[in-house]
Amino acid sequence: MKNFAPATIVLLLALVFAVPVPAQRADRSAPPAKPAPVQAPAPATSEADNAAFEDAAKFIGGLPCESEPLRKLQETKEWKDYAAALDKAWGDLETKRLKPMRERAAAELADSRTATRTLFYPFGGPDFLTAFELYPDAETYVLLGLEFVGRLPDFRDATPGRASGYLRTLNGALWDFFNKSYFITRNMSAALAGDKVDGVLPVLSLFLKRTGNAILSIKRCEFLDSGEIMETNFFARPRRTVRPYGVKIEFLTAGGTKPRTLYYFSADLSDGVFAIKSKFYRFARALSFETTFIKSASYLMHYRFFSIIRELLLEKSQWVLEDDTGIPYKYFEPETWDNRLYGEYIKPIELFKGVEQDDLKKAFAEPGRAKILPYHLGYHWSTNKDSLLYFHKKAAAAPEIR
Repeated sequence: MKNFAPATIVLLLALVFAVPVPAQRADRSAPPAKPAPVQAPAPATSEADNAAFEDAAKFIGGLPCESEPLRKLQETKEWKDYAAALDKAWGDLETKRLKPMRERAAAELADSRTATRTLFYPFGGPDFLTAFELYPDAETYVLLGLEFVGRLPDFRDATPGRASGYLRTLNGALWDFFNKSYFITRNMSAALAGDKVDGVLPVLSLFLKRTGNAILSIKRCEFLDSGEIMETNFFARPRRTVRPYGVKIEFLTAGGTKPRTLYYFSADLSDGVFAIKSKFYRFARALSFETTFIKSASYLMHYRFFSIIRELLLEKSQWVLEDDTGIPYKYFEPETWDNRLYGEYIKPIELFKGVEQDDLKKAFAEPGRAKILPYHLGYHWSTNKDSLLYFHKKAAAAPEIR
């Protein structure tokens, strides 16, 4: 997915250039809006509702649960086969990607991991897993994608056949991520828009459970014109289903006592939509976050029609961790940013001709400049020749955290 996946970029470019939209720049003279209290507090969901969220997440996560009818459905061959296959896929993922990722992040990202209360992950889709493995101590995770939120399955009246069909579809939706490290929007949308798996919420919930977290509550999020979030009961019919909108999940880590928050927002970040007077720009402008993480982002911020989000991230972030598909290297001016490089830079895959970065290639070619990257992350899944860039804003240039 990565919000805009490789196969989607061709259509995106065609749409954008078919209707030219002048890039709008942030008004530096106007002070940013301050975060305001959530309007119209959501009616509380019942303990039974919250328990149902947790059990549904366990079921699709291949983990045992006690409530009916899920316990009975877990006795079927179909669920046992699904759980065994998921365990195997997760074990492979743990060995090849997650374990080396955690170890390298602990050693190399210690400064930003300690300081990061909020991690901002644009173009990330429902990839909570990578965000959590890299920054396990963040209090808030904000993920953005194009895919709709959807809902968790309701198996109260489900037959074993319907449940097994759901699990097969979900397994297919996860294939790209397990094997390539990113979601492909076209494939994900096809898998999640049918009559079985509904939206990205099941994927988010599965990742939460497989990383040992307990889901406490789920609420819908809509945006007022001011950029403030209006939370609503998850089971209430949403006022609108056009972007931007999203979901808020409160969860507890294993052994934790303080709830944390995961937001997923379905939002378009192109300049024509993410304009400086738009409600989602106002939200992002007011949001306080220390670190931005970007990967497999289709090189969108290399183009002029994603300049607003690019400028906002450069202004507000204290740290940026990204692969070469994120903000171009040339925008990280050495007077403002320190950087460290990992892996190996090679030209973009065939689908993304014209976005090769000669300056970044030269930096990676300097003897001893780049450290080893011991895991795969990004579009070069067939060669495992990946790059990761870590930027830290120098103290004199760091913005005041609001």
